[in-house]
Amino acid sequence: MDKATVLEKMRTFFEENDAPPEVLANLADAKATSVIRESIEALEFLMYLETELGGKIDANALGPALANMTFGELADEICRQMGE
Repeated sequence: MDKATVLEKMRTFFEENDAPPEVLANLADAKATSVIRESIEALEFLMYLETELGGKIDANALGPALANMTFGELADEICRQMGE
């Protein structure tokens, strides 16, 4: 799996959840907090990615850092956790 694949799955999730077009236009550089406001939303998002990508994401490790990450940085971390 590569970063582009992870970002595409992220984009699909947020398209289905009505993210603002300006966020979708440059998702890799958008802060996660631009569309994820509550911790339950973060968990739903990470569970969706686990299902779509077929791997395990350590939500405990990502949780605190998620607020400061862009989606590009998050994709890099997910790839790292999944062994890429």
